[in-house]
Amino acid sequence: MKWLGLLFAGWATLVGALFLASSSGDVTVQLFGPSMYAQYVVKGLVMSGLIVPIILYLYQRLYRMTGVKPKTPVYSWKRGYHFITGALLAIALAALTLIIASSQGLIVIEKWHTPDQWVAALLINVCFAVFYEALPEELGLRGFLYDVLRHRFPAWLSVFLQTMLFVCLTTAVALIQAFVGLTPGVSLDISYIVIIFCFGIGLQLLRLWTGSLWASIGFHLTYLEILRFVIWPNQYRVPPILTYQESEPGLTGLFAIGMMQIGSIIVSLIILSTIRIIRKKHATRTGELNK
Repeated sequence: MKWLGLLFAGWATLVGALFLASSSGDVTVQLFGPSMYAQYVVKGLVMSGLIVPIILYLYQRLYRMTGVKPKTPVYSWKRGYHFITGALLAIALAALTLIIASSQGLIVIEKWHTPDQWVAALLINVCFAVFYEALPEELGLRGFLYDVLRHRFPAWLSVFLQTMLFVCLTTAVALIQAFVGLTPGVSLDISYIVIIFCFGIGLQLLRLWTGSLWASIGFHLTYLEILRFVIWPNQYRVPPILTYQESEPGLTGLFAIGMMQIGSIIVSLIILSTIRIIRKKHATRTGELNK
């Protein structure tokens, strides 16, 4: 049952860190005033400062328990080039979203803004999103928790269980915030749960066919920035990369989320199926040669 203890330790670390980080905004306002950038820094430091070292320590415990330590772990810098793989996939799916939406009359693009209007805000938001969201969440969820589950269960079940833990993580933090009298950071309705469930599946599958956690980090980060600077810049109070008019308010956001999430799942399943077919053919040929 050691694996269950490691699983709970990893999940509890994520819950505790996310609660403390998301709740640190009130403390930051009291110390530094209503500075958005100060809140970014504090939340990022709390989230990554707690999760990264603890999860890396728990990984060493997992390696000792299984007796297997990979030469190049999924979180190794040597696999970091796959960050670009994940980022490019998100960009390609977002571009396809805009092309389809524009061609079908769902949106009318009015203006592409020059980089000097939004690049500084984008870089600041990227730094925040890396340390508060993409890096710690991927390392803990798509990295450690999945690897613990994979030690006991087949890949498909491990993907599903990891995603359920992702949903439970967000739910637990919102419930704790409500219990202590804080405003929950998210609204726990069925649409939000479906969105994060699909998001978790897509990110995990991306890690599987690339063999790198950095692919998931790259996709996660790029996905967030596309939503913030292209789809919903007004909600996040950031300068937009482009402005457009919608035929139906809110439709573009739902369409973009669906295209990027479902699209990433479809692409990953196609690639994983192709890899499996190639391996089977190779195994068959090898077996025939050995006869």
